[in-house]
Amino acid sequence: MRAKINKHILFIVFSMFYLTFSLFTYKDYGITSDEQVNYRAGGVYVNYLFLGPGRRQEIEQKASPKDDPQKYPAFRLYPGLVSIINLLSCYESAHLINLLFGYFGFLIIYLLVFDITHSRFSILAPLLLFLNPHYFGHIPANPKDIPFSTLYLFCVYLLIKLRTDKVTNFVVLGIFLGLLTATRFVGGVLFLFLILKVLFGLNNHGKMDKRILYLIITVSVSFILLYAIWPYLWHNPISKLLMLARNADEFSFWDRKILFEGILITKTERPWYYLFTYIFYKTPLLILVGLLGSLFGKYHKTIFITSIALFNLLLYLLFQPVIYNEMRHFLYLIPVFTVLSSILFIDLLTNETALIYKTVFIVIVLGLLKMSYDFVLLHPYQYVYFNEFAGKMVDITKKYEVDYWSASYKESSEYLRNLSLKSPTPIKVYPCNLDFGVDYYSHKDFVVVNKPEEADYVICDNLNALKKDLDLENKIIFRVVRKGATLSYVAKTIK
Repeated sequence: MRAKINKHILFIVFSMFYLTFSLFTYKDYGITSDEQVNYRAGGVYVNYLFLGPGRRQEIEQKASPKDDPQKYPAFRLYPGLVSIINLLSCYESAHLINLLFGYFGFLIIYLLVFDITHSRFSILAPLLLFLNPHYFGHIPANPKDIPFSTLYLFCVYLLIKLRTDKVTNFVVLGIFLGLLTATRFVGGVLFLFLILKVLFGLNNHGKMDKRILYLIITVSVSFILLYAIWPYLWHNPISKLLMLARNADEFSFWDRKILFEGILITKTERPWYYLFTYIFYKTPLLILVGLLGSLFGKYHKTIFITSIALFNLLLYLLFQPVIYNEMRHFLYLIPVFTVLSSILFIDLLTNETALIYKTVFIVIVLGLLKMSYDFVLLHPYQYVYFNEFAGKMVDITKKYEVDYWSASYKESSEYLRNLSLKSPTPIKVYPCNLDFGVDYYSHKDFVVVNKPEEADYVICDNLNALKKDLDLENKIIFRVVRKGATLSYVAKTIK
């Protein structure tokens, strides 16, 4: 028992640190513009699933278009469960729940890399993922993409561990693949890799007819679960699945401007390299180096994982699905990239050549220090991270969507609250975005208004100022600054 504990002692220490860090920082993170609707609609979705037909009809009649459980897949499931668990009904508690759930991503990536390498250096995988500011920055206040990313990584792990002579493995995999596909349709891509593994892959045992039977069981279990938790499919499931595939490509429900390379563009004007630009700019250099080097690694299981990553990127090139908010919709590939990068470094660290070991060790230490430096400087808005290839942050905010969820409005709101407390009457504030969040942080000490001309002060940022054609630069009295760049600001209006 002690030997097993000692084998994983570094990850145990990491786990204790992460949980402690979460408990000390969960109140720091700003509300994002996507949270309110997700927790509210999630609660509606969960109630809809577990209530009787009579109550379901009542919910359908009362639900707003964004809350309608018939229109949205199971990505509402996780935020719905958070809204139920969150007894205090406050965003800070939700952020703590999200941070605690986020731990499973680090646990899974550690188990996956350890299963492949059997090395004590497997701790590098969760460490790289945690210190990646872009990934960690999504954990506290992104109840959609982080759960999907964690579930996706877990399904990859199950595929790697799959023994094709055990029917229970297929049933378990079927459950999680069904949940994954119900959460986001792109998760269904893993079915292709399941088929490849059953027919040609690793650890195959038994006769082909038995393996094909198990494959049918997996697909059947997945489809049953998919159908059960996706109300939209309860009528005409086959035709609606085809419709969902088409909408996943076009996403006709979303039609807003995107800031890319300094220009506001529509979703149809995105260049083919949109996603690749963000992957290149949002991934820390250490992981980029490891990812490139992983193409020459010795572990045959990385071929399977590399194929999953490349196939997802190929699908993006072929179909050009609508994505926005930088690379948020492909956040699930970050842990996959981290797995490949970690395995490459572990491979080199276990090399018998002393010079290679020392060189790689120094590179890793320097890379981790740089990631830690950026992590601390950007706290608590780590998701706005860009690497050195993108240039200076002050220039990046003019070219790309940086704080697209307006998490930094938290600090601007707190500044105005203190200002309003000193005023004889409550001041009036117009937020360019995140109205509900600014109102939450006001504690009713200032008044949130709907029009800038009605306000004493405006909270805004470069992206939303461009979208609303507001010229506020000369009126700014307070800035939220990280790495020299203004994420959001307070401007005084002139009535």
